[in-house]
Amino acid sequence: MRILHTTDLHFNKKFFKWIDNQQTNFDIFCITGDFLESSKDESLFDQINWISKWMRSFKKPLFVCSGNHDIEELTNEDWLNKIPNIYSDNSIKKINGVTFGCIPYIALDFLNFNKCDVILNHLPPSNTKTSIHNKDNSDWGDKELSKLLNKNILKPKALLCGHLHHPIEKQHIINNTIIYNCGSNKNLDIPNHSIIDIT
Repeated sequence: MRILHTTDLHFNKKFFKWIDNQQTNFDIFCITGDFLESSKDESLFDQINWISKWMRSFKKPLFVCSGNHDIEELTNEDWLNKIPNIYSDNSIKKINGVTFGCIPYIALDFLNFNKCDVILNHLPPSNTKTSIHNKDNSDWGDKELSKLLNKNILKPKALLCGHLHHPIEKQHIINNTIIYNCGSNKNLDIPNHSIIDIT
């Protein structure tokens, strides 16, 4: 199974169109939050409508989780869960023997996902090369998630993250879990991405 992971698209339409054009190259698509961007000319409401239409037209299995930017439209903070043909916050789905789980940005319970092979969570675990900024060494990660991984309470094969746009490295390993944060760079023509082969 070949997975394309992207994150922190921040309503960059070029990024969405590039992902759409990759559908023949991958089996599963995973996007780990921050779809919206409040600094754009379009309102958050209009962004939600555009992204929802894009997701509804997607043909391949699409797993997503919310990020901090996705809950800024407070009257509609669960908008991802209203899109019928995707797997979003709190979804757990097995495809070809691989179980995927999508952790929401708010009201999360990591332990609900302890049977998942692939977990999507916007924040990377703290104290990892995927959570530490490559310039100022600030740690943008989640301490509880880090603790659960280090204690082998959560032990997915892959943990897909985002949030920090410029991590020290795009991968880190805790026990047998590979953590992916491909980061984000709005100045590129295509989104940062990771390609993950999993069985």
